[in-house]
Amino acid sequence: MSLSTFLLDVSTPIIPGGTQAAAPVVDAAAQQGQQAASGGGNPFMVIIMYCVIIFGVLYFFSIRPTRKREQKLEEMRSGIAIGDMVLLNSGLFGKVTDITAECFIIEFGTNKGIKIPVLKQEVFGKREPNLSNKEIEEPKEEPKKQGLFGLGKKKEKESE
Repeated sequence: MSLSTFLLDVSTPIIPGGTQAAAPVVDAAAQQGQQAASGGGNPFMVIIMYCVIIFGVLYFFSIRPTRKREQKLEEMRSGIAIGDMVLLNSGLFGKVTDITAECFIIEFGTNKGIKIPVLKQEVFGKREPNLSNKEIEEPKEEPKKQGLFGLGKKKEKESE
């Protein structure tokens, strides 16, 4: 028997003398060797599963909400018509006077002569400026009641 065969063979007793006390140690070592050979502790699979879990968490907490926000902005931008007041990313308000394939022609100021083409991506929203000194209070929406972990909505009981 060669040295490599002796070292790789789990069933050979390492403790000299072959007493009854050595049998449980040899059996435990044989079971551990069989578990390692069956793929229970494959480090490559652990790394793959770790990467899949990290990508899943990243997708649900970062990529998916960003895509939803961008989709809502695109829908809002496609709904802008001539005559709408818009707010740009830079904070400027203007009135849309014309629409081309890639930009809006926006009129700025009160003197009706300043028309500037602006890329559609630079429009932040449809909104009119508040030219008074009063603050506009937006109505507060009541949060929707949901069931455990947000899985199902609870039925609201109307008491009259």
